[in-house]
Amino acid sequence: MNSAKDFEAFWETVQTRIHRHPVITYNPYCKWFRQGTFTLEDLIHLFTQFAVFSKWFLLVQMMRMMHAADLEAETHARYILANELGVHINPDGTTEDQPFKTRWAHINWLRDTAQPLGLNAEMLGSWETASASTRRFISGLEETYGSKDGEVGRGASYAIESWAAWGIGRGNEEANNFWKELIDGLEIYNETCHAYGDPAIPLDFFEFHFNSEKGHGDNVLEELQQAYNKPGFDSEKFLRAGEKALDAIHTFWLGLDRDRHQREAMRNYYPLVVGA
Repeated sequence: MNSAKDFEAFWETVQTRIHRHPVITYNPYCKWFRQGTFTLEDLIHLFTQFAVFSKWFLLVQMMRMMHAADLEAETHARYILANELGVHINPDGTTEDQPFKTRWAHINWLRDTAQPLGLNAEMLGSWETASASTRRFISGLEETYGSKDGEVGRGASYAIESWAAWGIGRGNEEANNFWKELIDGLEIYNETCHAYGDPAIPLDFFEFHFNSEKGHGDNVLEELQQAYNKPGFDSEKFLRAGEKALDAIHTFWLGLDRDRHQREAMRNYYPLVVGA
């Protein structure tokens, strides 16, 4: 059994190698997005790529449940999968005794959210619409979060849930949560879009995730504390898996940021060509 002092030392390392990962501390795409200066084309691209993430996460979550290191991790993974598929979730993060509706499935909810943009609902989430960076992101999650090694999955799960829940309920740190940054940007967009003839976007999909992520973050922290004291816990494997999972997430956002810079460059180029 590891001592409380051992865990404190390990926790310092977790904060250095996981909590200070750049996708958590400074996501350039989300920092830009929260300003609300994006175009309709930018918004369509975000929804198109995010839908791929939403749909293919179902497979990754299934893999996480199948390869969980213990029954507790398996149960937690099953609750997340059930919620993603359309089962309501309880305040404690479980889905026990909750109703199911197909339209509550997160990919369908996201399709409804994107409906004002006029996108093809059948294509939203399809692999064909994924950019190269989005595909690398999903593959990275399959290798870590969905790993056949349950301890690798545990490390990836901790890192992913910590990223998603980062700062929520912690004062000024909350502003750096990526869900909060997306919501802030969409709120600004919705206040001004009608002046340009663009459609407003419902916020409930994003607000739900923002409001539910803290519970997920608390759950994986509790799971880590329990796992650390079990025989055979490999702290280095846990940390490497977390880092690799966050690298995959970072790939997704850096791809979106690169794409939006390219679109901006094209918008600046074509007026010059026409003017010439």
